[in-house]
Amino acid sequence: MKQLLLEIDETTEAKINAAAKTAGLSAQQWLQQIIDEKTVTTWPNAIKALAGTWQDAPFSEELRAAEGQDISREDF
Repeated sequence: MKQLLLEIDETTEAKINAAAKTAGLSAQQWLQQIIDEKTVTTWPNAIKALAGTWQDAPFSEELRAAEGQDISREDF
């Protein structure tokens, strides 16, 4: 496994440590998770599973089918 030296200020370190503790992870695990989330190149499976699960919006002809016929315009 490679190592990375990263210089950060104390405020940023405190934020990382607090976020990692809240997530129940070590700072290293939390940073790895953030990097993985931000560099993903494919859609998550939960998003892929949504495809085809909702109804398509109706076309304008279907929406207007019950409205009747338009009348002819007057000539100028």
